[in-house]
Amino acid sequence: MSADGHDRPAPRRTVSFTPALPDGVDCPWTRGRRTRWWLVVPADLAAAALVALFGAASTRSLGEVPASLWQAGAALLVAWGVTWLVRRSRPDHLEMALPEGLIVVGVSWVVWTALRQVVSAFDGVSAMASWAVMTGAFLLVFLGGWRWLYGYVRAHDSLTPKPVARRLAEQEREGT
Repeated sequence: MSADGHDRPAPRRTVSFTPALPDGVDCPWTRGRRTRWWLVVPADLAAAALVALFGAASTRSLGEVPASLWQAGAALLVAWGVTWLVRRSRPDHLEMALPEGLIVVGVSWVVWTALRQVVSAFDGVSAMASWAVMTGAFLLVFLGGWRWLYGYVRAHDSLTPKPVARRLAEQEREGT
């Protein structure tokens, strides 16, 4: 007989606990600090240099590498500035893949393509289009790729027992 006097089986009680682990916006490696410029600047510059080298090699124009390097550097400066301006109301974390990383990739691609067009490196529209697609793909792979790898490694580090215990204890103190 159940507690309310009816003849039905008592519902089974199961214990279920799913802690709110760091995920998405709540990344423990970004909490309470700003962009790690010591990481972003060299990683982005190295990625842009790789894009310039691979782009020049794939178009068989290795003589244009110096021009591509300064265009990439200028595009990155503009992209960092635009990303900072767009995300300034929130804590800026330019090492994050989403959304800051995609903003950096998109803006640097547009600026680099515009600089390349202004310098008149294209022979025609088809050459411009193929260069823009190739550069966009390389930028996404290199500028976005190191951010995704960094996020994966940092997320993996945050799931070790000590950081998880710290986060759960912090949530208990806050009452969430």
